[in-house]
Amino acid sequence: MRLLELVRRELEAEDAHLRLGGREPNDPRELVSEIRPGCRLVVRFAEPPADPGQARERLAELTAAFNGTVTNAVELLDTTLARAPTGEALTDVLADLRDATGATVALVIDRQSPVLWGCSDPALELRDRPSAQRLAEAIARMRRDGLDPVQASIAHDGPPPTGALHALRRAERAQPGAASILVAAVAALARLADDPAPQEHLPQGDEPGFVSKGFGGLYEVVLVFTRSFSPLRVEGVMRRALPVVERHVLELPPLDPTPKGGRVVPLHRD
Repeated sequence: MRLLELVRRELEAEDAHLRLGGREPNDPRELVSEIRPGCRLVVRFAEPPADPGQARERLAELTAAFNGTVTNAVELLDTTLARAPTGEALTDVLADLRDATGATVALVIDRQSPVLWGCSDPALELRDRPSAQRLAEAIARMRRDGLDPVQASIAHDGPPPTGALHALRRAERAQPGAASILVAAVAALARLADDPAPQEHLPQGDEPGFVSKGFGGLYEVVLVFTRSFSPLRVEGVMRRALPVVERHVLELPPLDPTPKGGRVVPLHRD
C-alpha cells in the first residue's frame, strides 16, 4: 500500500493499484507497468496525462529502480496484513538503490545531528555517527597493530575480543560477509565527517569510495563502494531515487531519546 501511494504521489495521479489478470486497459487516463505475467501496476489519472511518454517512462523507472519494493507489494496480495509505517520501507528502498548502483551499502545520515536514519543492511547495527566514528578508530588501531579486522572477526581462535571485534562478529553472525561491509561503512562515514561537503571519492587500496548527495535541507544519502564505479551512472540513478528516498525519510516517526545517550531529532518539513 505504501508503494502504491508513493507511485500515485510521484506521478500526481488520481489512483494507483495492482491488477491481477484481466485485459490490457485501453483507457487513455491509465498507464500500466507489468510487474510479472498477469500482474500489472496501474496508474489512473483524472485526465489523460499531457505527456504520456514521459509519465510512462517515470513509471517504468520507479518499478525498475525499486524492484524489491515492488516485489514486497505484490507479496502483500497473499495476506490481509498491512505494515505500519516503520523504517522497513526505507530499508527496502536503500537496498534497491545499493543494488542499482553496485554499492556495498547505502545510508541516510543527518547533517545537523548524529542520527543515522536508514541503512540498506540492518545487520550492521549502525546506530549513529559517533559510534561509527569510534568503531572506525578502533579498526584503524587494529590495522596499525598488524591485525586484519575482517579475518579476526571470522577466526575461531582470534585475539581476545574487544568492543570492535564484538561489533564485527555480531554483524557477521547476522549476515555472512557483513563484517567487511561494516568496516567499509564506518571508514566512509569517518572520512565524510572530516570533509562533510557533498562529494565523491573513488576506492583507493583498502579505503572505500563513496558518493554523497544531500536532500531535504537536513539529510544526505551516502553510497559506499569497495570497487570501482561509474560516477556518471551513479549520478543518474541517484537523481531519480532521491525524491523517493526523501518521501520515505520524511514519513518516518520521530526518534525517541534512549537512556544510553540522547539523539537529536531534526524537524520534518510540512
